[in-house]
This record gives sequence, C-alpha cells and structure tokens, in this order.
Amino acid sequence: MAYSSVHGGDDLPLRSPGAGAPDTAEPYGNPRGLAAAQQPSWGDHPGLPEIRERLAELPALVTPSEVSTLRELLARVESGAAYLLHVGECAETFAMADGAHVDARSALYRKLAGRLSERTGRPVVLVARMAGQHAKPRSRPLECLADGTVLPVYRGDAVNGLEATAVARAPEPCRLLTSHARSQETLARLAPQRHDGHPVFVSHEALLRDYEEPMTREADHRYAGSGHLVWIGERTRKLTDWHVQWASRLHNPIGVKLGPGTTDRDVVDLVRALNPRHETGRLSLIARTGAAAAAAGGLDPLVSAVAGSGSPVLWQCDPMHGNTRTHNGEKLRLLPDLRAEISSFVTSVRRHGGHPGGLHLEVTPEAVRECHESLPGRTPDSGTDAPPCDPRLNPAQAMEIVEHFADAVGV
Repeated sequence: MAYSSVHGGDDLPLRSPGAGAPDTAEPYGNPRGLAAAQQPSWGDHPGLPEIRERLAELPALVTPSEVSTLRELLARVESGAAYLLHVGECAETFAMADGAHVDARSALYRKLAGRLSERTGRPVVLVARMAGQHAKPRSRPLECLADGTVLPVYRGDAVNGLEATAVARAPEPCRLLTSHARSQETLARLAPQRHDGHPVFVSHEALLRDYEEPMTREADHRYAGSGHLVWIGERTRKLTDWHVQWASRLHNPIGVKLGPGTTDRDVVDLVRALNPRHETGRLSLIARTGAAAAAAGGLDPLVSAVAGSGSPVLWQCDPMHGNTRTHNGEKLRLLPDLRAEISSFVTSVRRHGGHPGGLHLEVTPEAVRECHESLPGRTPDSGTDAPPCDPRLNPAQAMEIVEHFADAVGV
C-alpha cells in the first residue's frame, strides 16, 4: 500500500545543542537579526512590509494535525518499516496550478509510489514537491545573454519572471502573494484525494525569508504554515544563519541537503541544532554528493558521525543535483550517474547501520528529453520548452530510477 499524503525576521539567538523549548512569544516580522543567503534583491521596495503583513493574515496552507501525521509516518520510515518517495518538479511555475497539470503530476507521483511499494513490500510515504516550490537558489546573481545583455537571473516565479527581459527579471515582492494563491489552488485540487486513503503531503525548499516568516504560525507548536515538510538547501545550511535557526524552532519535518563539501562536523552540528531532543520523524538528511564522491565513500564519514550522535534521522538520496552537467551549452543529467549514486548511497548508509529510507527526484509528467543514458551528439532537444531550472526525468525514466532504487535496497 502507498501512504500518499498531500494535501519574522525573529532576531533568533543561536541555540545550543539540547536547548529547551524556544520562547514562542517572540513576534515574527522583526527585520533585525541573522544573515540569510540567496535572498532576492528587493531593494527598498515600498510595498514589502504591507505584503508581509498580508501574508501573515492569510490562512495557513497546511494544518498542525497534517504536520504531526507526516512526522508519525516519517518515523516509520526511519525505523525501516516504510520508504519515502520525495518527488516533483525542479521549480513550479504559477501556471502549474492549472487543474490538469496538478492532476497529471499527482497521478504520476502516485504511480511511482505504488510501484515502489509493490517492489519493496512496504508502505511508501509520498511527499510531493508541490504547492510552494516557486523559488530556487542560484549559483550566480546575474545572467549574460548571447547579445551581451546582463539581467538578474531567474529565481523562480515567486521572485521574478522567466522571460529574458529587464521588466520580467526585476524582483517583485507582490509575487509572494501569488505564490500563496497558486499554492492554495493546488492544494484545493489535491484535497479530494485526502478522502480516498491516499492523501499527498507537500514540500518545498524554504528559501525566501519574506515568505516563510509571515507564514509561520502558532498552535500547540510553532510550525511553517507554507508546507508539510520544508527543507534547507546546500547553499543555505550555514549553522548560524537564518534558515537553520528558523527551522530549528518548527514542529514540521525538516530536510537538509548535503553536498560533496559537507564534513562530519557540519552534519553533527546540523543534527544538534535541528533535532536536539532526538525526536523521531523530525529530520531528513538528503545526500546529493554526486556519483563520483558517493562511489569514493564520501558519504561514509557523514553516516558514521550521525550514527555516533545517537540521533534518529531519515536518510534520503537526491541523485539529481550532484550529477548536473553542461553539454553543448545545455544542462543535462545522465541516468548512469543517477543509478551509481543511488547504489553507493544504499551501501554507505547500510554499512553504518542506517536505513536508506528515501529517494528524492525531480520529475515531470511531460515527455521531455532532458536526462540521457549517454552524452548526446548534439544539443539536447527537450521535446518541449526548456525547463525553468534543472533537467528532469520523464515518466518512463522516473519509473526506471524507482525500479533501480528498489533493486538497490533489495527487499
């Protein structure tokens, strides 16, 4: 069976490992405080304070009970009784809130989760990168076009537009309100699925401080009202910066991406900051080291260090982000690299007594050709418009990778 479930600027002090519960009386929206990487250049946009206030007044997109339910299911994954399929678009565009597109994505994700459950004989928790994956970190702030024009880089529909014009690429904070509206529409489309025994939990990278702070809510626990699971990226996981310190105070399940430069000290510090009470279902570590580093045992010291900490974590493998290549001026990913990283991930986690519990993929229901078995002889033809950010698996490729993960875990 498949469990599929979708649906302030605090001046945060650095928490010491094992610190007690945070003071939930602190107001959100205080602009003082910690550094936050990968933020848009809003400048002194006069509308930003009002937009933050409006976001704080809007309904949360998820409920505390849904968040708690997901934590219970993820605790089962940690124990080895289930698996996690964490899957979706690299970057959602606002147009993807269209009902037909939501249905196509949901149907694909459910099919993949169902197959993984069939192959492993265990329940599969389905978490979809949906209803909020509207912002992306970027390696450079500017993009140089072929004609020499320099523009701000596209940072996702929550920040600016994909069209290569100065007007479209100007960061516009009113897009934060549109992000909430499109996420709400997506969840409304998914809502009927909550009554068929297979609801879909949603996730996104919690990147934008001016969105996540106003969307933080208080109930029995402080939680991110923007999604069931939120994750911190490789570029924003500095221990003393805003992303980690904000996430440390939430009841939501939290994920952290770990790239090839991650040290055992980094990962132990992150575990202590984000799960000081050693709670189950709380923390996912998402390995994205790349095939070469994974084959060389680059994940071993991290898994060993976490095992030594005594804290429960859910290990996820993201075989996509460490294996992006540029060929003939286009980004692509090779399926052999993805398979190799998955195999090495399973070996490393099991070598140190862990459960290789999760697979994190970027896929689309469209018939794209952005990932390949080998380097193409010419510039890749995606079969549709170029992706907003990174190469995605098409449905057949995604199923093949899920089958490979099932083979690797061998249950």
